[in-house]
Amino acid sequence: MIKHNSDSFVCWFCEKNLLNNRYVIKDNFAICLFCFEEKYSNHCFQCNQIIGIEMQGSIFKDKTWHNTCFNCSICNLSLINKKFAYQNNKLYCRHCFIDEFAQRCYRCNRSLEPGDKCIQYDKNLYHKSCFICNVCQKQLINENFRYRDQYIFCLSCYMNIIAIYCIKCHKAIANDGIVYHNHPFHQECFVCTHCSIPLGNQRYIEYNNDAYCSNCSSNLFIKTTNLTTQ
Repeated sequence: MIKHNSDSFVCWFCEKNLLNNRYVIKDNFAICLFCFEEKYSNHCFQCNQIIGIEMQGSIFKDKTWHNTCFNCSICNLSLINKKFAYQNNKLYCRHCFIDEFAQRCYRCNRSLEPGDKCIQYDKNLYHKSCFICNVCQKQLINENFRYRDQYIFCLSCYMNIIAIYCIKCHKAIANDGIVYHNHPFHQECFVCTHCSIPLGNQRYIEYNNDAYCSNCSSNLFIKTTNLTTQ
C-alpha cells in the first residue's frame, strides 16, 4: 500500500500532485522524480551534478560518474568499455597513464610499457633496443662495453675515441688507472723507479718527482747515523 500525507495522491516531500506525473515508490512512499533525485541520487565525482534516474552512470571504487564524464583526465577520451587506470583521484586511459607515470628509457626517453624488455645499468633503465654504443650504435647485449659520463660505448669505440693512454706503455687504459703528476698510468705500469715493483696497491715515497717503494726509499734516501761513545 502506498503511503501519502493527504487524501490526494501527492509527493511525500513536496506535496506535488502526482496524478498524471511520473513518480518513484520508495519504502511505500510516492516521491516525485525531482525530490527523489535531490534526496537519493548519486552525484557525479567529476562534475558534482546529480546522476538522474534516466541518466547512465559508471561506478568505480565507490565513486560514480555520468557516463559522459567518465573520461581520461588528460586526453578526455571516453573510458566506457575501455581499459583505464585510476590514480590520485583521476582517471587515465592506458596511453596517458603510461606516458604520465611509467619509467622512461634513459637513452630515448620513451615510456617503458608493461611487457617491454629492458636492461638496467648504473640505476638507469634502457629499452633492450636502446642499449647500444653511443658512437657506432652497436648492440651491446652480451658484449663488453665501457661507461663514461653517463654514456655507454663498445670496447672498440672507447679505445679509439674515449680512452686515456698510459704515458709509459702508450696503450689505452681500459679500466681504472693511476694519475701521477697529471700523467696517466696503467696500474701495472706505475712502478718503483729503482726496483720496478708495481706501486698501484701500496704506499710509496716521492723523491725528485719520482716514485719509490718504501723499501727502496729506506735504502736509498734515509740516512743513518752511527752513535759513538766517548
